[in-house]
Amino acid sequence: MPDAFDLRILTELQRDARISMPDLSEAVGLSAPACYRRVRTLREQGAIEREMALVSPRTMGWLVTMIVLVSLETDKGRVVDDLVARLRQTREVIDVWYVTGDHDLVLQVAAQDMAHYDAFSRRVLHGEEHVRAFKTLVVMQHAKRAAALPAA
Repeated sequence: MPDAFDLRILTELQRDARISMPDLSEAVGLSAPACYRRVRTLREQGAIEREMALVSPRTMGWLVTMIVLVSLETDKGRVVDDLVARLRQTREVIDVWYVTGDHDLVLQVAAQDMAHYDAFSRRVLHGEEHVRAFKTLVVMQHAKRAAALPAA
């Protein structure tokens, strides 16, 4: 379980993963070597899952984003696991959540345009035997992106 220093480190890294070790150590009140050891340990333990640059979807050619609510014929473990594994390998699928409630999966999907999304939905969703139905919500504005998790 992370202690108070680890939580401060994680908070700072969520704000800026490129922060220098001297600046990070100053921000959290530790020496640079101690801070470096803690960051390395947090990575090894999986507390830091990965580090990446947040790039504008438009810059990468993805002009439309959808939230897709998927209902399955059955939510048996293997059916869900197999479908999630396929969705992870589908380039248009940005995020996948397995959820409770009226739907089984929630997807964030990027497309170049609506024709591209139509082709994606036919190939991936209509073509999947275990998908009973899906509902597409077109994102009009992404009002808050990749917010940092607060320490509990």
